[in-house]
Amino acid sequence: MTVNPAGHATAGAGQEPWRWPSPPDPGDLSRRLAARRAELRLSLNQVAERAEVNRRYLEYLENFPGRPDAGTLRRLAAALRTTPSSLLGGGGDALPGRHPGPVGQLERLSPAECCQLLAPGGLGRIAFTTSSGLMVLPVNYVLVAGTIVVRTGTGSLIAAHGDDPVSFETDHLDETLLCGWSVLVRGQAHRVLQPGELRHLREACDLRPWPAGEHDLYVRIVPARIAGRRIRPQ
Repeated sequence: MTVNPAGHATAGAGQEPWRWPSPPDPGDLSRRLAARRAELRLSLNQVAERAEVNRRYLEYLENFPGRPDAGTLRRLAAALRTTPSSLLGGGGDALPGRHPGPVGQLERLSPAECCQLLAPGGLGRIAFTTSSGLMVLPVNYVLVAGTIVVRTGTGSLIAAHGDDPVSFETDHLDETLLCGWSVLVRGQAHRVLQPGELRHLREACDLRPWPAGEHDLYVRIVPARIAGRRIRPQ
């Protein structure tokens, strides 16, 4: 049997049961499809019929990373009473952390694993102590030579504490799959003022903060301690 990208089989009835040529290796879409189908208590045949796709193709999508076309994805979402965005990991209507699903398995991450998760950069939170108490602010960041780099304005609160001990946290959560990870970094921040270091950062990283305005000051966080945790669905 062969199945084309639209989910239509070319084999006829009575053929030998199909065996996948390699061990299952589900991706995020696979897990969301299977989780949503289980939540609705639907069989593969029921979903395949509603979505007008071949059952074997749906089984493939639930076991291996796949990229169905937009039309197929819309039909699958309709059959599962959800949206294409939800199947692809977009936001949902449920409040964060309020999913009634089972508790996942918590595991600690090694420093090397934490650095791998930090490497793509993105959005995190920087925390430091002020005269009025603990302050936590969202920041865009990049990882450069094992250090965390953020940009800010010279008159900002982050700039005022740019040479203090700080903490930095970033995470990724998937409400549909009930899994995610979090990495916490503690270390010393310093404002990048040396011309050579500043020139290197400007050339080495594409760091574009979301807020409008001037962001002419680079702050680098040198990690002293890195810890992380990951939660996986049972």
